[in-house]
Amino acid sequence: MPYFVGVDSDGTAFDSMEIKHKQVFQPIAIELWGLQPLEKEFRELADFVNLYSVHRGANRFQGLVMSFERLRQISGRRDRVSSLPDPAALRDFVLSGCPLSVRALEECAAGNSSSFLAEVIAWSRRSDELYARITREEGNPPFPLVRESLERAAQAADVWIISSSSRAGLEHDWGGADLLGPIGHIAGQEEGDKKAQLTQALRVPRPADHALMIGDAPGDYEAAAAAGALFFPVLPGRERQSWEQLHREGLDRFFAGTFAGDYQSQLLSEFRSVLREDAAWP
Repeated sequence: MPYFVGVDSDGTAFDSMEIKHKQVFQPIAIELWGLQPLEKEFRELADFVNLYSVHRGANRFQGLVMSFERLRQISGRRDRVSSLPDPAALRDFVLSGCPLSVRALEECAAGNSSSFLAEVIAWSRRSDELYARITREEGNPPFPLVRESLERAAQAADVWIISSSSRAGLEHDWGGADLLGPIGHIAGQEEGDKKAQLTQALRVPRPADHALMIGDAPGDYEAAAAAGALFFPVLPGRERQSWEQLHREGLDRFFAGTFAGDYQSQLLSEFRSVLREDAAWP
């Protein structure tokens, strides 16, 4: 195929970001680490980091580290801080350059005396189980026009899922929605970060304007820029309108060679206006 289209999963194709963080990651963390006395602060901070800030879309382990580090800074009293887990070992892992997967974390934990890493592994696995149960019982349909857009893209492009989720989770979500038809490859956390995934996807040389990444987070854009791909943002809170725009004009511009330049700049300007810097935390 002469073109390439990569598409993120959570928050981009599926309205699953808030489900994962508010109904899964947060309540399990509160229970596992006894955060009930700081539940309000933890939930507000985790929401900000993972959903509404420039860190949106971070891997779950990165998001957990940032949430705990910020919680330790704002929780005030020394006795409240001392009761919180020290995320230092997990911080070392996320900065190690290893794939941010449960398997890699298990290998790291095997040679580390930190009990926190074993707890994080349990948190991650319990979260996957709960998320699978919620989506199995309640469903997890894609945003409108996702199917139509990707089927159209697949007529001229190799279409890959580019995601920090596990491959098993991606197969569950996309397969459950019967949305794997136009997908040529599923790239999950086991294949490295999104930059590594896109680099692998674009190993076959293409003109600079023949590759497009669709995502909802700054990390998606950064990976696209590093790999030399164009970027179409799905705006948090305006996902339906974003997919409508992609279907109505974005794909046409991409295949016609008029996406780069002013159109791309306009999209990025609007994208940057949606998410907040750390300084915006109250």
